[in-house]
Amino acid sequence: MAEHAHQVPDKYGEVVAIYHPRINSYFRRIMAALPALLLSVGILGFLAYKRPVLPFAVVLVLILLVAFFVIYSFLKPTIIVRTETHVMCGRMIGWQAVPLADIAHTVFVEHLAPKKTIAQEEAGKKIVAKGAPALWAVNEKKKRLMRVDGRIWDAKTMRKIASEIAPQTTVFSRINVVAFSQQWPGLVTFNELHPGWRSAAVAITTALVLGLIAFGFLAPDDLLRQYNLLPGN
Repeated sequence: MAEHAHQVPDKYGEVVAIYHPRINSYFRRIMAALPALLLSVGILGFLAYKRPVLPFAVVLVLILLVAFFVIYSFLKPTIIVRTETHVMCGRMIGWQAVPLADIAHTVFVEHLAPKKTIAQEEAGKKIVAKGAPALWAVNEKKKRLMRVDGRIWDAKTMRKIASEIAPQTTVFSRINVVAFSQQWPGLVTFNELHPGWRSAAVAITTALVLGLIAFGFLAPDDLLRQYNLLPGN
């Protein structure tokens, strides 16, 4: 896991700058990890109090491991380093290394608004989601080389990174993902442009698992034994 500057391989040269997200970015990180956190608490509680049969327990533990991975990916120490030749972003395993010579431009958005805000603004709603910051490094052909995740990083640090890794930066104060994609094609993801299916899938899966766990807590033990979810007396 790449979490510290001393872990940068020697082949990339000496580290000349280190960037960490500011503490105020942790609220977005916690909110992003909250569904997986609630799921983990529910599974741990069910395993501790109900002690299900081994096959069912194994399935729950596998789900729990996936939830832990998601939580850690948001809350783990995060770092970006710059050497004389590369900018490097720490990943779960290893580094994403981009040669500085390949970066022709950076694009920084202070508030990248989700697609749903278009309908909200057209309806004249006063409370509209502002969106998270976003930063891309692109080459001369405007192809994405690296993206800094605004759910983890704060806008002030991202702006600093943008100015120090490229000779030119385009800055947007606020723009929605559709309008941004029209101006800079290929930078935003398919999920950002079409968020409905993913949001529905995550919501349904989370609700289903939490519902089953709640049922396991509330249902009589005899009923759970009938379905071979708890060991017999």
